[in-house]
Amino acid sequence: MLKQACIFCKVVGAIGIVGCLNWGVIGLSGVNVVENFLGQGTLTRVIYVLVGLSGLCLLASYFVICPKCKK
Repeated sequence: MLKQACIFCKVVGAIGIVGCLNWGVIGLSGVNVVENFLGQGTLTRVIYVLVGLSGLCLLASYFVICPKCKK
């Protein structure tokens, strides 16, 4: 699905996958991988905001077709 997508869609998909995997690890083991790598600082919050924005873009992709990759 992402092989033929535009760069923006690939980045959004990759960030969404990383966020989903992080939440899966939190749910299974209680370990927050992002905080373990980056600590509890501004960069961690930026990552969380990017994951949230990519989630909104993925949600929007169910209703709107990307004009660049026509997906």
